[in-house]
Amino acid sequence: MNNGPAKKSKQAGASKEAQRKALSPKVKHLLYVRAGGRCQLCQDYLLESDELGYYEFNRGEMAHIVGQSLNATSPRGDFPLAKELRDEVENLMLLCARDHQTIDKAIEEGNFTVELLRELKHEREAHIKHVTGIPQNQHTCIVRLVGRIRGNTVQITRPECNSATLHHHPARFANFALDYHRQGVEIDLTMLGEPEENPSYYQTAQLLIDRELQLIRQGIERDEIAHLSVFGFARIPALVYLGFKLGSKVGATLFQRRRVDAKHWHWLRDAPMQQFDWELIQSSPQVGKVALIINATGCIHRWELPNNIDDTYNIFLLKPTDVDPHADTVLTVESLNHFRQTYRRLMAHLESKHKSVDQIHVFLAAPTAVSIACGLDLMPHVQPSLLVYDRTPREFTVALAVN
Repeated sequence: MNNGPAKKSKQAGASKEAQRKALSPKVKHLLYVRAGGRCQLCQDYLLESDELGYYEFNRGEMAHIVGQSLNATSPRGDFPLAKELRDEVENLMLLCARDHQTIDKAIEEGNFTVELLRELKHEREAHIKHVTGIPQNQHTCIVRLVGRIRGNTVQITRPECNSATLHHHPARFANFALDYHRQGVEIDLTMLGEPEENPSYYQTAQLLIDRELQLIRQGIERDEIAHLSVFGFARIPALVYLGFKLGSKVGATLFQRRRVDAKHWHWLRDAPMQQFDWELIQSSPQVGKVALIINATGCIHRWELPNNIDDTYNIFLLKPTDVDPHADTVLTVESLNHFRQTYRRLMAHLESKHKSVDQIHVFLAAPTAVSIACGLDLMPHVQPSLLVYDRTPREFTVALAVN
């Protein structure tokens, strides 16, 4: 029997396998640690499987970014990288079998280039390093309020909240205590429509906010909640009411949505801080009558106020310093903090100089975090109540009172 061809085939296969150098244990260890045991594309956990029952085993595949071989058939093997560097951890990704196959099969379409894969690898490894460096007790309870604004609404998803809190300083792990059914929204006002079409809008909104925040209050009283992260997209009076009802018993970080880039709920770190100041724009001897205009992202003029705010009122204006209000006035935590400091100074001034005032008429052109802060920073039972107005298409109308 002639076994020549079979032997030749086996020898060729052995020769081909011999060309593939085994990765060193050190490289394998570094790769798994840097990836956190997860696929660096889909983030699937690769050290267990629960599809056919629970089993602990390694499903990870170590994929070369630049192919191990200089052969033209090696995926991305023609990229100019020295052969001795191709088995280093910097040239490897930890992937699930599906994604490993995908990146190697999609080369002809021009997808998954070396540059893209390196970028994805570095982003994922930096994320794992950041998250695993957060102290385990750094948790924050997520509070989300969502309503319609002029026919528009937004989704405030769990991943967006996770991303915003993890990349804030200090970083915290998100806990969704109110999200009983894992639907993604804790306080949902969207079913109420809008105030223009629903006369009981704000009365019902207050009831919903009060009801949903009961769990938060109980958690705070039992020392189970030590920090809140607040996300809101709703009409301004509802946001002010939410802030007031959250109170100041525990620390809170306020987030707001930006239109600048894909990371909508991240505060910018490198943008300049915007300062704020206040001034008296109309004086009256009747110290018990006070109105407050807050122009943070838009302009409300004196002549736009309703007729009941007449010449007998002392009218204060809080606005950005040295610039006109615009959509991106408050992009940083430092800018928000400066607004809050200025707002608290103004409220202290009113408490001192306008002692007889029991209610302040408030008109806001402000982003969500600023609106929430106006309620959050109001001292219960000490400072005057806020009568918050809402702007309908043609005029300002009273929406609700807080404190």
